Amino acid sequence: MSKLKTDPKKKATEFNPYAIDKLNKIKPGVKIGFLKFWISGAAFFLTFTAIQSDILDLMFLLLLILTLGVEYVTNKVIVWMDHDKARTLYYLPHHVRRKSMFSLFATLGYVFIMILASYFFIEALMSLGIPSFGMIMFGFENTGIDPITFGLVFWLMDFLWLYAKNHWIYKKYL
Repeated sequence: MSKLKTDPKKKATEFNPYAIDKLNKIKPGVKIGFLKFWISGAAFFLTFTAIQSDILDLMFLLLLILTLGVEYVTNKVIVWMDHDKARTLYYLPHHVRRKSMFSLFATLGYVFIMILASYFFIEALMSLGIPSFGMIMFGFENTGIDPITFGLVFWLMDFLWLYAKNHWIYKKYL
């Protein structure tokens, strides 16, 4: 019988069941950031391309779709990705108990603030003459907010909220 030779100088590595996965090498923050960008852009796309209605009705529908997307997709993925080696719970927008209705209402408030901040930030940029991605791709006569611009600005506002929440609010008050 032949014995397998092992190098005694090599350290024994811990078994990683996800080592074969190509997405394993991407940091969790990048995956979560892309998910937040995609969910917000997809909600904007579904709302503003599927229905032609009053802008307030569309914004209310965007609020509902994005609230459900953040609460039941993004937050669930963030909780599922959390483990001892890569902590991801600080990417959550709030730390209300997940199985309560308060979590849904906290997410509704968070999404409401993020939509308002994103909308007014994009409008301010466009009033300064800075074009949106839709204007760059499809021509400058197509003025307005597009899903890519909304998704990126929503992600930026979320990043600012997470930075403020994790570095100022929790360190100062908790």
